[in-house]
Amino acid sequence: MTPTARIVGLLSDNADHLEDILIDNICAYMIDEENVDNTHPILVVSEDNDGQRDTGNNTILSTIKRISIMFYYPINFDGDMDSIEKSVESFLYAHGIRRYLNAGHVMTPDTKNITNTLKFNYKKDEITEEDN
Repeated sequence: MTPTARIVGLLSDNADHLEDILIDNICAYMIDEENVDNTHPILVVSEDNDGQRDTGNNTILSTIKRISIMFYYPINFDGDMDSIEKSVESFLYAHGIRRYLNAGHVMTPDTKNITNTLKFNYKKDEITEEDN
């Protein structure tokens, strides 16, 4: 399973535990062209380069997998962006997925959305092919 598929699945299966996140607004790699939600945040999950690998006896034992979640908020969004992002971060943390970067909120010049990117990593056991 790709890191993106894992995270999208986790978030989608638990959208009711996330603050102001709708299941239809959790996307892999890009925003669905039919998604025109102008009232709720949209999350786009994608992958970053792999991190460090643990090896032993000429075998890769585990790899640090990295993902990015970009939050898109409507220009007139009046919800608590920080609280929404913290709900996602706390949920992922409980599943062994740790945030290592918060890019900060910016406004995109093309779409006029407010965005923020959070980057996370987790350890994938390569021997059993399970995610930790």
